[in-house]
Amino acid sequence: MAEFPNNDFRHDSNSEHMLRVNMCITGMAAHPEVEFRGDLVDKMTTHRDDIEALESQHADEWGDEQAATAFTNLCEDALTQKLSAARYMVQSMIEEEEIAPVKANDLRREFGVEASKPRDRDGMIALGKKMITTNARYVDEGSSYALPEDFFEDLSTKTYALEAAVSAHDVELNERLSVGAAKEAERDRGDVLLSNAFNWLCALYGEDAYILLDFGFVPTSQIVTPGQPEPGTPEWPGPASFEANYLGKKIVELVYGGVVGAVSGTIRRKDEEEDWAEIISGLPMDDENRVPFRDTKLDPGEYNYEFIPFNEANEEGIPSYSMVVVPE
Repeated sequence: MAEFPNNDFRHDSNSEHMLRVNMCITGMAAHPEVEFRGDLVDKMTTHRDDIEALESQHADEWGDEQAATAFTNLCEDALTQKLSAARYMVQSMIEEEEIAPVKANDLRREFGVEASKPRDRDGMIALGKKMITTNARYVDEGSSYALPEDFFEDLSTKTYALEAAVSAHDVELNERLSVGAAKEAERDRGDVLLSNAFNWLCALYGEDAYILLDFGFVPTSQIVTPGQPEPGTPEWPGPASFEANYLGKKIVELVYGGVVGAVSGTIRRKDEEEDWAEIISGLPMDDENRVPFRDTKLDPGEYNYEFIPFNEANEEGIPSYSMVVVPE
């Protein structure tokens, strides 16, 4: 039986692509009589090595980004608590010392607590810096409105820690996206090489020649009818266990389980006004690498999430759904 149901190799999963490329390289070595034009054999071998290296690098970048995400979330949680405590200190000073309303409003404005809490990390960092600068000025002036310096030193540490973590996360994200783009470009190049090899073989032997099997292609008579399962192929399983949990601070954690036969997963989101939109794909499904995904910076409202598993043939499995409400 053929390794593949058809010759639509542009829709192969990455693992199928690599299998087909390796079979093609093996076929080229076993059939020197084919005499492919140019340096196609060398190009195919170089492509295999390059895409394997990019796959490994992409996996490393994914791990680095996940680690950076987890650390950034910890820094955000720490700063959130510190900013809340600073707000309380300012308000407590105003109430305990019975500061006049005009001066009280000035203090709230100068410490940045006259408005609602920041809705994103940039706003949190800006507020932290504003509080630090204001209190440092009061300390220099010997003002009675200065708050404990030790507290604000710790606030400064947590503010700049989050700023550095956000910056480092952006670097890791860009690196992963860059490697992903390079991998996609290399995959496109590989599809062209496979197409050249397939067309050359068909020109020499015809589209139903059994020699195609040695190169990772399928003779016409063995192509599986679209929409019909290949004999002996089990029904594509699903759905995965899937749960959306609101963690606070505009963050929703999405926990998904494994599915037999699935190699990756995609999450889509839909709010009350928008259509479904993909927010992440390529999520690992193996137990070792599977971790919850966090959807951040969400506005208040009701969100529906869909998790779709994919098998090696890049076929969609049965989706699963979960809903969560992000409060005001």
